Amino acid sequence: MVAIALAVFAFTTILGWSFYGEKCFQYLFGDKPIMLYRIVFVLAVPVGAMAKLDFIWLVADTFNAMMAIPNLIALALLSPVVFKLTRDHFAGKTVLPGEDLERHRD
Repeated sequence: MVAIALAVFAFTTILGWSFYGEKCFQYLFGDKPIMLYRIVFVLAVPVGAMAKLDFIWLVADTFNAMMAIPNLIALALLSPVVFKLTRDHFAGKTVLPGEDLERHRD
């Protein structure tokens, strides 16, 4: 039972990440090169299944670190907004979602 559940979980995880990655690729590059993404993804699945585990963890850690880079840049760029909203919150001011932050400047 556990082996079946694990196999179904692994298969649905592969399908989910394939769909998620395809939609991100489509957003970044448009509709035309989606077939390229599908081919690379389909080739990566058996390579990932047959490669040494240490290499797979290294690749996964590297790509996760690469995903952190744009997030850290966005955090740095948005930090003035976060500080402003934090000061407003502790000062008792209310800023509702969608409100113009410029309107609340001191």
